[in-house]
Amino acid sequence: MADSGGARQPVRVAMTLDIKRDKLEQYYELHQNVWPEVKAALHSVGVRNLSLWVWGTRMFYYCEYVGEEPFDDAMARYAEMPRVKDWEAQMHQFQERLPGSDGDVWWQPMRNITHQD
Repeated sequence: MADSGGARQPVRVAMTLDIKRDKLEQYYELHQNVWPEVKAALHSVGVRNLSLWVWGTRMFYYCEYVGEEPFDDAMARYAEMPRVKDWEAQMHQFQERLPGSDGDVWWQPMRNITHQD
């Protein structure tokens, strides 16, 4: 078996939610200047290649996760980091849960059905 040199394949993560129609521009503007503490927190838990996409009011989140712990555990740890709670509370003012989302789920996980490099 060949040694991979310790390199871990990233896990692709996709999620979606809606943004309140009257808040779209503000949401876009805030994401042009994401707080440095939030960026650092995401990086520290293993989030790489993060992108947000939008169609109408539907937001699509994509990242590659390279952490060692399960992604949900990493996100729970991220949520407790300095300034992240403030950022997330501010973002929730703009966000809407998707119909059928469970309880505290804001970003609804999406299932990957195919991938091509």
